[in-house]
Amino acid sequence: MKKLFSMLRVVTLVSLILTPIFAGNVIEAKPSINKVYRSSKISDSYHFLLLDGSKFYYVNTNKTDKLTPNEIKSPNILDLLKSKQSWGQAFSSRGEYISKNGKLFTKRYLDRIKVISPQKIKYLNKIFILQ
Repeated sequence: MKKLFSMLRVVTLVSLILTPIFAGNVIEAKPSINKVYRSSKISDSYHFLLLDGSKFYYVNTNKTDKLTPNEIKSPNILDLLKSKQSWGQAFSSRGEYISKNGKLFTKRYLDRIKVISPQKIKYLNKIFILQ
């Protein structure tokens, strides 16, 4: 019995020595480029996110539940939304994002764009799912 416990200690010690102490960098999944991600309905509005090259486009609106990549990229996105529905509100934002240590951040405010999977992104504490 003593031999079994001492053997178990040796095996445990060896496994602890061979196990890395610090985890390495975890590379996030790659996002789908030029595809529209949409959040679930939050307070009667939807949030849309599109990543294109090194740019991102973000739209918050209660005027529609579906947008195309060309609509989001349009400089007249607010006019397009007004033509879809005259009442309601819309907010549009765009900017650049950077990759740092395998993670994505907005260039201006360094907000994290966490890629959970190619179909799911977390940005500004909202989960976006590929449309």
